[in-house]
Amino acid sequence: MARIVIGRVNNPRAAQAFCDYMRSQQINVWQEQIEDQIHLVMDDENQEDFACAELRSFLTNPTDPKYLDASWNQGSAEYHSPLGSRGSSGGFVRFWQRSGPLTRILVLISVLVSIVTMFGANMEVTRWLTIADVSQYRGGLDEILSGQIWRLVTPIFLHFMLLHILFNMMWLWDLGGDIERNQSSQFLGFFVVSVGIMSNIVQYVSSGPAFGGMSGVVYGLLGYIWIRAQKPGSGYHLNPAVVTLMLIWLIMGYTGILGPIGNAAHLSGLLLGVAYGFGWNLYE
Repeated sequence: MARIVIGRVNNPRAAQAFCDYMRSQQINVWQEQIEDQIHLVMDDENQEDFACAELRSFLTNPTDPKYLDASWNQGSAEYHSPLGSRGSSGGFVRFWQRSGPLTRILVLISVLVSIVTMFGANMEVTRWLTIADVSQYRGGLDEILSGQIWRLVTPIFLHFMLLHILFNMMWLWDLGGDIERNQSSQFLGFFVVSVGIMSNIVQYVSSGPAFGGMSGVVYGLLGYIWIRAQKPGSGYHLNPAVVTLMLIWLIMGYTGILGPIGNAAHLSGLLLGVAYGFGWNLYE
């Protein structure tokens, strides 16, 4: 495969914006960090002249709205003008754009469920959202077998402490938003439901029905992006320090020092996310 360097820039967000724009033109351009510079690289010799011309145009006017539009539709909405934005409103806009519509809906549902259930204290509501009715549990998943199939998913929206939901929503906002930008809301929906169901079932087999939280899904998102970021041109980027932090947190859960948490959901979610990442890298 040819490796053609069409230019070099110093700003990683500007580089990502250009890569996103070129992808919207059906041309694969990716960035590679070499020492203190970012190289913009492509592999199609037939498109080299066009790409170079587009890069010159981009460097002349990087604030053109078409680049920001491409960053949302094709890749990372974290891009903003290399000149920066002024005021707190610019910071809020960048924060808002880190997520997508489905990510925001998932966060809203989680917050509303936490309020209505009073973080699990309101058992009259909570017992309808756990994988099995904990107030009448006799073993087995009789409620699901009788048609209450929502219970396979709804435990992901239950949170039992303020810190619990803040931690999960922070990661969901960034990791879920990243997948939604790079692929689609439909793919994110499939991902959350499938990983949520599997991690819920694994946690149920491990500890019974008294559990909840988005952590299994969050670890799935992490595993997926971690593997996808290994493929040049995928549009995904993940700081290795984030992976290290989350893996340390996962291991600490098994030591017991963090108290009772859903270790089985965390690990199964991570493994399924990694499997999805490998599969999608082969598919694309």
